[in-house]
Amino acid sequence: MKETTQFTFRIHDYTPDTLPFERMIQYYQNLANMLGESQNMHLIDIFEGSCGSTLRIDAVAIKSFEHRVHELRNESAPQQAMTARANIGVMLAEDKTTASFEDELGNNVIEFPNPKTEIARPIKIRDTAAFVGELYHIAGTKTDAKIRLHTDDYGVVFCSATKSVAKEMRDYLFDDIKVSGRGQWIKNSDTGLWDIGAFVVTDFSPVVKESLKTAVRRVRSLNIDWPEDPLGKLAAINNDNDAA
Repeated sequence: MKETTQFTFRIHDYTPDTLPFERMIQYYQNLANMLGESQNMHLIDIFEGSCGSTLRIDAVAIKSFEHRVHELRNESAPQQAMTARANIGVMLAEDKTTASFEDELGNNVIEFPNPKTEIARPIKIRDTAAFVGELYHIAGTKTDAKIRLHTDDYGVVFCSATKSVAKEMRDYLFDDIKVSGRGQWIKNSDTGLWDIGAFVVTDFSPVVKESLKTAVRRVRSLNIDWPEDPLGKLAAINNDNDAA
């Protein structure tokens, strides 16, 4: 496992010489509130070209840090984190600039509101749902269990569940299961597609995959006495119901 990982917070159009120290501290405070790992986050470099700050994340916090980044990207982070991200957007607008938060490969992993364009806010609702996915991760916390499923429709879905439900689920690790519960649905304003986040699993059931040929063979093995004209039989039943 990696001992540490690094990210860079870059404020464009400024350098360490042109951005006042007090203003930089305000950015750092909002960064800490947004990321939620300030006790395991260290400022190790400030560089020019833009006003760039390199942050080192301790190994013990890497998983929770990456989870927070995922929450920020799909708009499901805790309110304090979302407010801090919005505050940074307001500050950037006031400073007439933009910013990026980059991983070690230079990919911008957290988008800040662009002060030069109007940002369409995503549509978010909370509702019940059920979906199928491969259970590939279960981890316990003091209060609940964190679960991850890989789905065909929504990609990786981060879930939580009570410890009792998680204990039952562990027998199906790396198997397909159908989960039901309640989560936050987020509509992407660009693609029109819905993503799901902050999903709480309340129940689940195993899923058995079989081919069409196997399914037909299984139905035939039930020895059901099918009528010679099943469609005609259904039509007759409907007519009787209408007459009644």
